[in-house]
Amino acid sequence: MIKLKKPKLSLYQKYAVVVILAAIVPIVLLVSTFLDSLIDRYQEAMLHQYQSAAGYVASDITSLIDSYNTISKIPYYYNFSSDESASNNRYSFDSFRKVVFGEIYDPDSMELLRQQDMSQFLKYLQSVNADIVAAHFLMYDSDGSYKGFHYSSYASYIADEKKYLDHVGYEKWDKDTNKLVIVPTHKADYYKGLDYDVITVGRNYFDLRGQVGNTAYVGTLFLDIKLSRFEKLFRNAAFEDNEKCYVIDRSGTCIYSSDMDNIGVISDVITHQTDPQKDSIVIETKPDDYGLYTCVVMNSEKVYGSIVRFKRILYIALIISAGILIYASFVISKRMTRPIYDIMKQMEKVETGDFEIALESSADDELGVLSERFNQMSRTLEKYINQSYVAKLKQSEAEMTALKSQIYPHFLYNTLEIIRMTALDENSERVAKMIEALSEQIRYIIGPLQDMVPLEKEIEIVRKYVYLINCRYQSKVQLGVERKDEGHFMVPKLILQPVVENAYVHGIRPKKESGTILIEVCSSEDKLEISVMDNGVGMEEEKVADIYRLFESEDPGIKDEHNWQSIGIKNVNDRIRYMYGEDYGLSITSTVNVGTNVTITLPKIRESKLDA
Repeated sequence: MIKLKKPKLSLYQKYAVVVILAAIVPIVLLVSTFLDSLIDRYQEAMLHQYQSAAGYVASDITSLIDSYNTISKIPYYYNFSSDESASNNRYSFDSFRKVVFGEIYDPDSMELLRQQDMSQFLKYLQSVNADIVAAHFLMYDSDGSYKGFHYSSYASYIADEKKYLDHVGYEKWDKDTNKLVIVPTHKADYYKGLDYDVITVGRNYFDLRGQVGNTAYVGTLFLDIKLSRFEKLFRNAAFEDNEKCYVIDRSGTCIYSSDMDNIGVISDVITHQTDPQKDSIVIETKPDDYGLYTCVVMNSEKVYGSIVRFKRILYIALIISAGILIYASFVISKRMTRPIYDIMKQMEKVETGDFEIALESSADDELGVLSERFNQMSRTLEKYINQSYVAKLKQSEAEMTALKSQIYPHFLYNTLEIIRMTALDENSERVAKMIEALSEQIRYIIGPLQDMVPLEKEIEIVRKYVYLINCRYQSKVQLGVERKDEGHFMVPKLILQPVVENAYVHGIRPKKESGTILIEVCSSEDKLEISVMDNGVGMEEEKVADIYRLFESEDPGIKDEHNWQSIGIKNVNDRIRYMYGEDYGLSITSTVNVGTNVTITLPKIRESKLDA
């Protein structure tokens, strides 16, 4: 027995020192450093997240404006004809200008036809995109007078054209630019009964017949777009209600804002409303091709407030926990050392095989439970070694023997009954052959006691059994066997005959006519499957369910009013499961008036592997 050495420094002292120096101090330093780093990273991540969201919104706005930019160029490609016979003019690039100035119409009907074609054109533009509320074309006629064409499917006519001209600023409109111009958000109240908030985009249309760079101004196409289309982009970015969003154009004017009061305000005013050093965070994207950029203003207290409060609470909790931990380390270490030392001494006895130990502990905590469990473990271990393990082996052996013994008399009695009935019917040499077949089967059953036999041997015994049946019932059963080279695999003894017998007794014999039993063997990477199929009367689903319930029960078979049934297949299934586990055994499928299929699933065991 190894003698315990008395430590120079007790566990009590070690534990207290380790907790203070190796745990509390590093934890405080690490948590403090980690928390500061975590907050910095959180702030960076939040800022990056908002920057990404603002960038996504800006990109979506650019894509949206791109679509309206494309729509605004349609006048250069749209083809008009008030006369179907003039279809050869529809592909002329100048056809829109001719309609605008009425050059293709008869003077008497020019104004009416021009108005009709322009309304049809503006209607077409609005139909291109569902978010377009109205389309307008403003121009100065050939005589220098102002002319406006308007169309909206949301209202029958424009009620206040002057208000619309004021909204888009047509009098001061830059009529030399060939770029798309965006008008800030405004009400579409110039239409009677229309109360939409809209953003207007406009593009000048020029007479392309002039020299490059010196084309004459014809008019301006305006498209009123629902503000809700822009609002949806910001909602998709998941900005919160307390965060203000702005879209600003190249002149610095706010054309859209979540705060309607800031629409039309110069961006410098918006920027000076917030102080990034104090309570706000301002994120701006780079201007796109249209000179638009997105600005998001956030309240820093609402963005970072939760993490700052969490930091304060964590520091307070850390200080309190450190104090409690220091005090508890002294108290707990003192209580832990004594029972642990007692357990160590008793473990020396267990190492020598002495299980007669008894730790005394009056504590009602985990150490007391540990001492009691150690006592109980010692007693249980001794009992298990002396009784349980050996008893378990004997029990398993007895159960296996009992299962094997059940099948032998059952098989013998059924076979002898067939021979007896045949002998009563006729005095023939077949009886001698039948007895010979029976002798081979009995020799197979009560011969050497090995549990495993080659599959080919099992099939041969089945052939003998079917021969006896056909001697009695004049070749009523046709036996077929399909296999490749699986005959050399080893299988438990006497697993096929009970299944074949069940197929004959319950499947083919009730038909009162000849039938077929087919044995099909196939193998996968690690399993061997033997299917026994018959074309007998089959079984109903409830009967199959009864057999599966039998497999899970302790009964030897299904008891009817005369005797037990399904003893054979129950025995085969139990033996396979005892030997290989729940993944193996019998599975049954059956269809009434079609037949039954019983599949035996086994592990692949080669003869050489079994011998080894």
